[in-house]
Formats: sequence, C-alpha cells, structure tokens
Amino acid sequence: MWAAVLSRRNLGVAVVLAFGLFVSAAVKDKEQTIRGRVEKIGRGTVQSFVTLNPRGAPTAIGVEISAGALEELPPVPNTTSRCYDLDGNGKHTGHECIGDVERILDVPVDSSAGLPFKWITVNWNAAGHPAPYNRPHFDFHFYAVDRAVVEAITPGRCGELVDCGHFTRATRPVPAQHLPTGHINVGAVVPRMGNHLLDSQSPELKDSLPFTRTFIYGAYEGELIFWEPMITLDMLRKTRNACWSISQPQGFAQAGYYPTRYCVRGNREGERTVSLEGFRYSTAGRDKDVQVERSR
Repeated sequence: MWAAVLSRRNLGVAVVLAFGLFVSAAVKDKEQTIRGRVEKIGRGTVQSFVTLNPRGAPTAIGVEISAGALEELPPVPNTTSRCYDLDGNGKHTGHECIGDVERILDVPVDSSAGLPFKWITVNWNAAGHPAPYNRPHFDFHFYAVDRAVVEAITPGRCGELVDCGHFTRATRPVPAQHLPTGHINVGAVVPRMGNHLLDSQSPELKDSLPFTRTFIYGAYEGELIFWEPMITLDMLRKTRNACWSISQPQGFAQAGYYPTRYCVRGNREGERTVSLEGFRYSTAGRDKDVQVERSR
C-alpha cells in the first residue's frame, strides 16, 4: 500500500515540477513589464515602467499616465514649491519660481537590464517656458546619473535661477562624439535639472512652426545626464500611437542600451504612455549594430 501511495506522491511531484518548468519557460518566452512607484497628479496618476524582452534586454522605459492625470491640472504656474528665495525677503515672487509641478518616479529594474537610466521626473508646466515653448506641456526627464548629483545643482541668479558656479559647470561642452549634430547650448540651465541642449533642427526652431513636441538632451560637466521628451498637453490628449526619432551621437561615454525614438501611445479610455524605445546597445565610445524592438 505504502509503495502505491509513494508512487502516486512521486507522480504528483513530477507533475508539479513539470508544470512549474512549463510556466517558467512560458514566462521566459514572453515580454514582461515591470512597474514602479505611483504618484498622483491632476485627477489621476503617473507610474514608471520598464518592458524587457525574453532575454532581459529593455524594449521600453516610460511613464504610464492615467486618463484623469491630464485633467484638473493646475492652470497657473506653481508658486509654492520649486521656488527659491533669492532676495532673502522671505517671500516668493514670479521671477523666483520655476513654475512647474514635479513628480519623481523610480526606474523599477536594476543595472543588470543594461539601461543607463536611474530615475524619472514628470514636470507639468502650465504656462510653458520662454517662446517657442510657451504652451502648456509636460517634460519627461529620464536621468542617467544619481539623484544626488542633480539635487546638488543649486539655485542662484544665472541661467534659469541657477547658481552661477553650477551654470559654468553645466555649460561645459559635451565632447562632439557624444552629442548629436545640431544640438545647441542656449544657457537653459535649471536648478535640480541641468543644462537643456536644444535640437536646432526641430520644427519649432528651424521652421518657426508651433511647438507640439520636441526632444532635448540634458548635460552637466560635459556629460549627458538626461533624455527628455517635451510634449504639449494638447498633443498628449489627441495622440493615440506615434513615435519620433531621437538624434543619435557617434557613441556614448558609458556602455548600455540607448533609445532611438520616443513614443506616445494611448487608448480610447484616455490612458497614455510616454516611452523611450528602439534601444541600441552601445559600448563605451561607439554603437554596436544591435537594436532591440518592442512587441506590438
């Protein structure tokens, strides 16, 4: 009797193990999305995510935006946070405020995924920036340096409210091989961000067309520190599925997977994602011909 029981038990264990191996194999054959911290904004939420292919290589990193997040946003610039009392009078006036509303998100995978990005910010700008970017829009900063580096860029009277010493450090030229041709320094250095290098070939600069979306590289001390899609609220609301190319340098200072396009995707319920995609692996200093695509 015991022999029969043990035989049945062993058969059951074998079935469970076989099923486990089957499930494990099935998971490994599928793309997976890992989600990070949720933050409230507007009438909804934003949440970071990373999508990996079956080999564990990244195919997308981005921000999921709930339908309500694009509604009931603050209609005027923020004057309660992201402000700096530069004249020491204990009050904030308009010229002492960046004006945006910021949410900080994590990158929910570790360095084994090969991504250079460490954290993300979502910044709502009710009044935009100086022309041609003076339309309500979102900035999505994907940072490739530790948060402490960025937090140490302190406010002051240079650039866009940044300390003059940090302005000098932020505007140090990025080596030509690490910066796409046509990206220019206009002194747009922001505290707790860095220098914003604009694409001189973008439609709003080259052809004076209305700003709807653009891509910016961020720099500090001669290195790229963030990748930034900047997209108007109107563009986010009406776009369902679109991607645009990201200008590429000859190579990057650090090895890893780097995006070649940014995308806005959405559905009829009003949910959106803003993502970096089309990753290409770069060794330190130059690109390899290995591109990773996202499943549709």
